[in-house]
Amino acid sequence: MRAMTTGRSAAQPWLMRRGLVFLAGLGLACVGPLLWLTLRPSHRSLLFWLCWSALAAGVALAVVAACVRDGRLLSLLRIAIGNFVVFGALFGIAEGACRIARVDFDTMRITSSGEDPREAYPICFRIPEKPFAEVFFKRPGHVEWTGRPLATYLRVRHGTDKAYEDEESFTSKYDADGFRNPPDLRDWDAVVTGDSFTETGYLPHEAIFTSMAARAAGLRIRNLGVCNTGTFTHARYLEAFGKAPSCAHAVLAFYDGNDVLDSAEELAALEENRATGRRPTREMRPQTSLMKACYRVAKRVVAISPDRRYQDAWFTAGGRETAISMRPSPMPLDPETMTPAQHAALDRALDEWTAAARGAGLKPWLLYLPANNRTYHGLVRLTANASAECRAWKPGTMPAHVRAMCEKRGITFIDACPVLRAAAEAGTLVYNPILDTHLNREGSRLVGELLAKSLASATSRALENPKP
Repeated sequence: MRAMTTGRSAAQPWLMRRGLVFLAGLGLACVGPLLWLTLRPSHRSLLFWLCWSALAAGVALAVVAACVRDGRLLSLLRIAIGNFVVFGALFGIAEGACRIARVDFDTMRITSSGEDPREAYPICFRIPEKPFAEVFFKRPGHVEWTGRPLATYLRVRHGTDKAYEDEESFTSKYDADGFRNPPDLRDWDAVVTGDSFTETGYLPHEAIFTSMAARAAGLRIRNLGVCNTGTFTHARYLEAFGKAPSCAHAVLAFYDGNDVLDSAEELAALEENRATGRRPTREMRPQTSLMKACYRVAKRVVAISPDRRYQDAWFTAGGRETAISMRPSPMPLDPETMTPAQHAALDRALDEWTAAARGAGLKPWLLYLPANNRTYHGLVRLTANASAECRAWKPGTMPAHVRAMCEKRGITFIDACPVLRAAAEAGTLVYNPILDTHLNREGSRLVGELLAKSLASATSRALENPKP
């Protein structure tokens, strides 16, 4: 009995003197790794270092609790932990109050110029957020942005590459429907639908390939391009915004870098909507978390190793080497490795787009735009920064596959691969060099001239052989 009492009394002082510190250390050591396993933050982020700092601090506290005999140190640690618990409770109350009151911390996050940071981001790199048709999105009308989009994009992404120092500032304007067209364009001869390659928001309006084609062919062309959209969206754009009294041609600008993937995602969302009535939303919800707001402030202040070099290859054609970025993963797809769902999505998307064109009385065209992986293949030297996926990728048969699908549907196929490849082999860059891999001014000019020749030829034949 006496032995049991002695053991209990010995354990009680240990728990009183060291238990709180030990349990706090154990808890902190567990929280860090659990948070890392849940969120998997990049090693460049502040959160990554906070997770492993918590582990280190927790282990240190546990070791101190178990080994250190200095009563004053343990007493100070107990007081600190107690204060931390009180502070945590008060912070939790404040967090709950902010959420209940719907305090939007995003409206308080302003740049040094006093503007909402989201407004400083180039429009062409923003995901469209305005709901449109079943599950699709578009841009709002009558918006504009002034600045140097590529230089701004590289700066926002913490790029250290020297690529766009000479980029000139310009104003990018969008019409009432949310597309890059002159506000007074009321009638047009052709309409082009597509994604960011068609929007071309990083170039002035006169340098977009649709504008260049219009000038070269002497035609009026309406541009219905918006980034982060697939062929199902493009069919809806054509139905809603493509009709005009003089319009005779509808061109789908098909980008082989991600149009199949985007269309597969759109088809999945469309089928879910038809089955459940739910649609995706991109509405900017208020940021009501005090903890997240504090983390963002700390992230901006500390900024642990945010800088990054985006070059992962050298363009070697033409007798010189130029620093470039290859298109990031996923790589352009190959028909032989596409999934059944991707094949089905491409089939159905082209069917719906063709039906939309013919339903409007327009001749359907498809302009095939290759990713820089395809155009530059064999003309680059990859650096150590290049991904394994980029190293393993080889051009497949996607252009021929899409051409066959077009022929089956009576769609006139325009292949931009040869003209872009010929220019690249001659040593000409036809895509933006760093981070952004869309067509540059020269690539846009080549595609515009190709489109102009095709449309001008078709228009000339139509005039020579009018319908009875």
